[in-house]
Amino acid sequence: MSAISKPATELSVIVILSVATFAMGAGTEFSEQAVAIAQRFERMQLDELPLALLTLSLGLAWFAWRRWREMRIELGQRRVVERLLEAKQEELRSLSRRLTESHEAERRGLARELHDELGQTLNAIKIEAVSIRNLHHHTGPTTQRGALAIIQLTDHVYDVVRTMTSRLRPVALDELGLAGALEHDLMQWRQRVPNTSFALDLGKLPDHIDEPSAIALYRVAQEGLTNIVRHAAARHVTLELDFLAEAKSLHLALQDDGRGVELAAIRHGLGLVGMRERIDALGGAFSIASHPGQGFRIAATVPFNVQGLVQ
Repeated sequence: MSAISKPATELSVIVILSVATFAMGAGTEFSEQAVAIAQRFERMQLDELPLALLTLSLGLAWFAWRRWREMRIELGQRRVVERLLEAKQEELRSLSRRLTESHEAERRGLARELHDELGQTLNAIKIEAVSIRNLHHHTGPTTQRGALAIIQLTDHVYDVVRTMTSRLRPVALDELGLAGALEHDLMQWRQRVPNTSFALDLGKLPDHIDEPSAIALYRVAQEGLTNIVRHAAARHVTLELDFLAEAKSLHLALQDDGRGVELAAIRHGLGLVGMRERIDALGGAFSIASHPGQGFRIAATVPFNVQGLVQ
């Protein structure tokens, strides 16, 4: 962007040019010669031309001054509007951040209820079914098969509840921290998708990562990994987490070598929108990059105040 010149500098240039023009005119007798030449064309009234040019110059100067004044007023109004927009954007980020925190609190409560209430009920049902199955001398084969079916269905429902609880509020995030939760997730993906390699690249991280930042980055990684497994057909997936000292921010990147897509053809579904909103709410930056046959890359960066680094 070009630098804006100062009015004092421009006025100084105008004064210097005016003085130089006066000096040149005094030395060459320019005005006298111009008048002598104009008198030859008295019939065409050319001797009145200097006065008309002077009037035109004053009019242009007045016009320029009016435009400059209007520009200053418009610029001031634009700055006021920009400040209002910045305040509104900050307000929206704050509302989005509070909404995300409210959703996470609701997820935490729902996960606890699923684990405590439904989990205990399923365990009680399974215990009763096992007791019925073990009564060999008092039950027939039909009852035995029914009890076994109840046990199997109970185990299945318990696995579903455990998966739902993990997605609602990952226990590993509370117990192991962000890095440990990401490693735990990758370990589960390795078991589910054995034909794809999952690697975690950790840099030097702060001793403690605040909950909003940890949840936002974890959710981005969680959603990104799910999309890769569903759509990318990737052989290698790399998840990076690092602290950028110069930018004072946490950086997470997810890269795969799958089929890739044209970014212009991407339908921005709720997954990508949710990722971006989580990062934007923290004042961070979110980006995606992809080309057909060259995989997909998701990057998220959130500001972070250092409280210590893991050595």
